[in-house]
Amino acid sequence: MTRLREGGGDLVVRLPWRWAWAARRRTVRLPLGRVGEVRVEPDWWRAVRPRPGRRYRFRPGRWCVGELEHVRGRDFVALRAGGPVLVVTAFGGDAPFTRLALSTDDPGAAAAWLRRAAGERHKS
Repeated sequence: MTRLREGGGDLVVRLPWRWAWAARRRTVRLPLGRVGEVRVEPDWWRAVRPRPGRRYRFRPGRWCVGELEHVRGRDFVALRAGGPVLVVTAFGGDAPFTRLALSTDDPGAAAAWLRRAAGERHKS
């Protein structure tokens, strides 16, 4: 499962070592000022958009991690099959990803924390 924290005004997503190896990156960063909608998606597979990028790996029916390419930009997913996932939509052309879809231990609590952190950032 991914771990979320705030660091230097960014949402920092830390991947477990196996997913980091598959995605060829240990962390993903998204500026908190670019966080838009934050929601919990009950079905993990609905968070996956078409066309996997070059940095996308999966194990059918178990997990998927990496970048997905689409007409609006790129998404980053780190998902375990089954259960709800956290979905973070970004806005602004300078955001590194259009959307993050992440499996966390408690997506509801992570969504509440991220809404508070992003809300504080938008007020500043």
